[in-house]
Amino acid sequence: MLQQESNFKPIDDEIDLSDLISLFWMKKWFILIVTFSTFVAGFVVIDEMPEVYTASTTVMVKGDKASNPLQSIMSGASSSNEELDTTIKLLKSKQFAKEIILLLDDTSALLHASSQQKWDEVQLLKNLKISTVSRTNMLEISYESEFPSFTALVVNTIANNFVSYQANLMRHDNEKSGDWINSKIEDVKNKLLQEEDNLKQYRAKNNVVDITSLVELSKLEISQLYKELRLLKLEHEKLNRIGNKLLFANSNHEQIMNIFEVANSKMIILLTQQESTQQAKLSQIKLRYLHKHPKYQAIENKIFDTKAQIKSEIKTVINKYTIRMDEVEHLIKAINLKIQKANEKLELAITKRINFDKIKRNIDANIALLASITAKQKEAELLNDINRGGGIIVVDPAVTPRHPIKPKKALLSVLSLVMGFMLSVLLVIILHFFADAHRKFRQIAHHYGYKVIGEIPKVKRRGKNKSLPIISGNGKQFEIYEECIRSIRTKIYLDRELNKQKLIAVSSLTPNEGKSSTCLQLAKSFSELENVIIIDADLRDPSIAVALNEPRHRPGLTNILAQTHTFDECIFKDENINVDVLASGLRPMNPLLFLSMKRFENLLKALQNKYDRVILECPPILSVSDALMISKHVGGLILVVDIQKNSVAKVNHDLELLNQSDTKINGVILNRVKYDKQNYYYGSTKRAY
Repeated sequence: MLQQESNFKPIDDEIDLSDLISLFWMKKWFILIVTFSTFVAGFVVIDEMPEVYTASTTVMVKGDKASNPLQSIMSGASSSNEELDTTIKLLKSKQFAKEIILLLDDTSALLHASSQQKWDEVQLLKNLKISTVSRTNMLEISYESEFPSFTALVVNTIANNFVSYQANLMRHDNEKSGDWINSKIEDVKNKLLQEEDNLKQYRAKNNVVDITSLVELSKLEISQLYKELRLLKLEHEKLNRIGNKLLFANSNHEQIMNIFEVANSKMIILLTQQESTQQAKLSQIKLRYLHKHPKYQAIENKIFDTKAQIKSEIKTVINKYTIRMDEVEHLIKAINLKIQKANEKLELAITKRINFDKIKRNIDANIALLASITAKQKEAELLNDINRGGGIIVVDPAVTPRHPIKPKKALLSVLSLVMGFMLSVLLVIILHFFADAHRKFRQIAHHYGYKVIGEIPKVKRRGKNKSLPIISGNGKQFEIYEECIRSIRTKIYLDRELNKQKLIAVSSLTPNEGKSSTCLQLAKSFSELENVIIIDADLRDPSIAVALNEPRHRPGLTNILAQTHTFDECIFKDENINVDVLASGLRPMNPLLFLSMKRFENLLKALQNKYDRVILECPPILSVSDALMISKHVGGLILVVDIQKNSVAKVNHDLELLNQSDTKINGVILNRVKYDKQNYYYGSTKRAY
């Protein structure tokens, strides 16, 4: 089997160049008819299109330096782009379009009545185009119409009447806006003075110089107090642990001496060393003197005094820890009280800062508002001089056009011819690929090195038995179906490798792909030439017995393997397909256990000696592992693939899994293939015979 890379993607849209040219040659008349029809239809539509003329004029928009009050009405609008955008918006407004329509009412009514076109502001704005000239303060105004003289007249009328439109637009509100701005400035000034007085009074009342530093100092003080409190709590925990150890010792001298904090006292360490020295001397004296000897008694008295001093020092250390415990507890209470007062002080400082910031924000807001209204006042003063100069200057007036700009009939005719040719070619390719969809599945099978040994057409069935395997039928469809099965039989005979195999195991990738019908029809076809037996090896979902009108669990393969019945008791002859049939038998709990028996392998060898051909129906190969076990005994499987149920991507993925698992596949049968007209030859030939 060929070893292929795992990330295969079928080339669905590639065909051989010679095949493509041959296909186009076969469909040349279809291509010519579609191309010519599209060209004629396009030519008729193009010829019906009216000729459209355009006229344009160039105008210069005056900016702020030229005292253009129209652009100054927008606060902060000082850039050239914003001035141009404002002018374009006004030129394309419906109100201005209505004024132009009134000015051209007589001319427009005469021209548009002859052509039965509607003339209103919507039509005017639709055909009006305004664009900016790059890196200049100029605009190009153009208008499209079927009438050359009227086109130039509309453009010049728009350019010449725009200045008066600006003046009329702003004159009504100019006087009112000036009075309102002056009164608003006075109100803002009064509020600003009031807020400044509030700030002075607040500073004097709360003695506020630097409120931010006061808050930060309060936070720093609280942080230091928490740091001291943390250290005292650590010391308190340490003293508490020592106290618990002393309490547990219960005045026992030896246990108290085992406490590290007590035994580590310098005085106790010295006394302990002194006692050890004295004990050593006592040991030497014992070797020379008796206990009544003065030296013996003297050293004993010293040891006794040393022990008494140790006990006294232990009490002193314990008292020191007790006193320090009381001091630490007192300090913790004092620091907690300081923290509480510091927090109150911080809250007060924060409240003062919030009120201070609020007053400051009000002052800043009033200052900004005053500046904005003052700018508006200057704009209003400029609007008073609106009649001193126009908003735009006509640089190049429009002239009557001589040649139409559209439609470009020659270009559109060529495009319709090209589009017709492309459409016809696309239709030919689409129809070709839809008519030969199973070609993609052939490509996938050949890619993984699998032989496609046949294609079975779809057979329409009706009634209650349409879900059962196909046994018999009538009509042209069934005749073609039978002939395709015979074609598969012939290919198996002609194939050197497949013809040598008496065992033919048929499986599928997933359930309900037509493997049962294929098994029965192959057995029927082979029975015309050979002695054939068919075995239902699908122990999980058997269908052969039911399809042949036998009980589902009649004695069969599992009964032979379990040795509950003989071979003659399990086999039966079906007259419709003229083959011996071995049903699946009683359904087992573990089908894989039966199929892996040595007895199953021996049964297959015995059947090969008795019959010319043994056909097995196996479970779906990707659903359970039963088919893989059977393939070890038969040397390979024949896969039935339903091309209508499965997508190209799914079949590619499933065959890739089989290829990676080294499963031997002897051939692939494509099921439910759409047949074309040439297949009707089979049915007509059969009736002729």
